[in-house]
Amino acid sequence: MSKFVCLRRALILLALALGASQAIATGQANPPRQAAPRPALPALPEMWTKLETRLDSARLKPGDAVRVAVSQGWVYGTCGVQGSSTLEGNVIEVTAATDPKAATEVSLSFTADCGNGAKKPLILIAVYYPIDDGKSQMDLYNSMPAGLGPGATGRQSTNLDSLPSPDAGTAQQPPLAKIGEVKGMKHLSLAVAKGAKGSTVLSSTDRRMRLEPGTRLVLVPVPEAH
Repeated sequence: MSKFVCLRRALILLALALGASQAIATGQANPPRQAAPRPALPALPEMWTKLETRLDSARLKPGDAVRVAVSQGWVYGTCGVQGSSTLEGNVIEVTAATDPKAATEVSLSFTADCGNGAKKPLILIAVYYPIDDGKSQMDLYNSMPAGLGPGATGRQSTNLDSLPSPDAGTAQQPPLAKIGEVKGMKHLSLAVAKGAKGSTVLSSTDRRMRLEPGTRLVLVPVPEAH
């Protein structure tokens, strides 16, 4: 009788061991499924522009045009904008600081005129300090001394066509702007796409916000739905 009990106990233990080994094997062959990581979205192309006129909060009102010059050719999908072309934005809202602790706010919105006749909404994401484009060839020519007499050198003996173009061979790609970045502009901050109609709000702790001509505005397209 004891032998039968021992045999039965051995069979039960063997069955339990076999079941455990099968469960382990099944778990290794079919591990729990994990959600596949979403592919990273492609970076949106940045459009670098420069203000053509001064932006003064004391003189702005909703609906006013803001003109900027496109620094380089820009393409997104079927929309293309040529370099040096003029892009027009709009003032959406203006809030003057009536309290010393309040901020002066100007909301801006931009739209690109695509080469195919379509329009593409843009978002202002960064603002950089103004820079000069350098002197033109005529400026360089006029800045040369006007030599007098035989063998004189200077403006009279210089061929304008032989002068090098300003910044020739030194053109550099603009840096990658960060969303909400402001450089070289004191007391200014951005609330990207936080304003009315998806506009970007420029806030200044100064009672009067001024952006000089040449101030660089970085724009990106509103992402296309996929």
